[in-house]
This record gives sequence, C-alpha cells and structure tokens, in this order.
Amino acid sequence: MASRGRPRLVMVTQGEVALDGRTVSYVVKRSARARNIRLEIRRGQGLVVVIPRVCPVGRVAEVLKAKKRWILRNLARQSQLLPQLCGRGIKFGDVVSYLGRPLMVVAGKNRGVACARLERNRLVVNGVSSGGEIGPVLEQWYRVQAASLILERVGKWGTELGVNPGKVTIRGQRTRWGSCSRKGNLSFNWKLVMAPEAVIDYVVIHELAHLKEMNHSKRFWRLVAQHC
Repeated sequence: MASRGRPRLVMVTQGEVALDGRTVSYVVKRSARARNIRLEIRRGQGLVVVIPRVCPVGRVAEVLKAKKRWILRNLARQSQLLPQLCGRGIKFGDVVSYLGRPLMVVAGKNRGVACARLERNRLVVNGVSSGGEIGPVLEQWYRVQAASLILERVGKWGTELGVNPGKVTIRGQRTRWGSCSRKGNLSFNWKLVMAPEAVIDYVVIHELAHLKEMNHSKRFWRLVAQHC
C-alpha cells in the first residue's frame, strides 16, 4: 500500500532574492502533488518554495517579488532574519547591515571620542585603533538609530491602530524582536534596525496589535493583516 504521509519533495535548486534591500536565501523543491507554487517558512531551512512537477523554475523569482511582504513578515515572525552583532570579533573592513543595506565598517581619521557615523554605504568609526574593539561603538550607534526610528514608527502605527502604548524601551534581547507586557509597555530589540523597514513596520504593528488582542487568536492576526 502506498504511503499517504507527507508528499516527497525533491530539491531542484537554491538561490537568493533581494526584497526591500534584504538578501533572502531560499530553496526550490518539486512536489508531484503540488498544483500551484507554494511558499513555506521552515525552522532551520528558512524560505522553501514548493513548485509543481512541470512548473518552470524561472517563475519562482516573480512569485517571490510579488509575495515579498508575506515573506518578510513570516521570516520576522520566526526570527529567521534576526541578525547577530557580536560585541567582539568585528573588525574594520567587515560588512554589517542597516535597514537591510550592507555597510562596510571603516576607520575614521579622528582619534578623539569613540563614535560612529553613517557616510553613504559606510559606517565610519572614529577614536578606535586598528586593533581595538569596535563592537561596543557600533552597538551604541545602532541603539541611537533604533530609539529614533522605532519610536517614530510606534507613533505612526499607534495612530493607525487607535492605540496608545505605555512605556517604549529599546533593549538587547537575544532572540526576540519585540514584546508587549500586560501593562501595555512595549520593548523592541535594537538589532531590529538591521532589518528592512518592512520588517520593522511588521514587528511594530504586531506588538501594537497586542494592546487590543493580548493573544495570537484569529482576531489578532486579522488585525495585523489589516495594516501589513
């Protein structure tokens, strides 16, 4: 008797696509049972594109671009895009991300106070020697950007949803993008500003929606979907 379990998927290829400035990796798998192209987010695999047996692989790119908001939203939900910035180990010449854009870390000429500033596609770090630790300087810069941008987005989307959060803080959670307490206080990860703005908006909307629905019920997801 033939097995009626999960259909067998055969990997065809893998690739990358730019979505709102963020490079997202994916794998393409064929399924004899699939009738249409299907997108899945799987833990440990990320974005999986399931295509019918006779579907040309060339169609995948256009589908991914058409579904970019869904992809970014669901990758954010599973924290697949959460970047890691090590306090130690980063050196001049490395590339970091800001709003989904790659930035090269370069040394500035100013040897005074340790600080970082954005110059086009570069993060210029001053006041740190070639062998010094630049991770803490970068973290401070990211935290300042996060406080400004996220508070602005909370204000905008709070008005759209008709909610007024309590205290809003920027923290350094290890795995979470954000959280909402039962007192209505919101907390966001400073690393969030490494992700594209579409992801930032999704996370902000997600946490603000909890001020109306402190759960993950169907009503909660409908509320989130109305604004994403």
